[in-house]
Amino acid sequence: MHNLWIPVVAILLVAGLIFGGQMVSDANRDDEIAARIAERLDTRDDIELIRVREVNKGYGLCGEYLRASRPAEPFYYQTVSETLTLDAEAPLYRENCARPAR
Repeated sequence: MHNLWIPVVAILLVAGLIFGGQMVSDANRDDEIAARIAERLDTRDDIELIRVREVNKGYGLCGEYLRASRPAEPFYYQTVSETLTLDAEAPLYRENCARPAR
């Protein structure tokens, strides 16, 4: 019976590493996007990303960002080219974020 525990523990450990690594990766990605938004806006305000969703099979991210005491503003981030769009009227935003997620 104790021989059964070794593979079970190994599987759980590997699953924890995979899913834990993905959570850390997503958090780092969000921090990087927030820093790029702050740089683009030339501000030292804290930027918080909200309502972030993946589009284009994970190659793009749509969402909103918050700055201190200001309303939420939209953004689109293309993960491959690292292109950032902060205007809801920009073609990249309209093409990727104005339609339902796929």
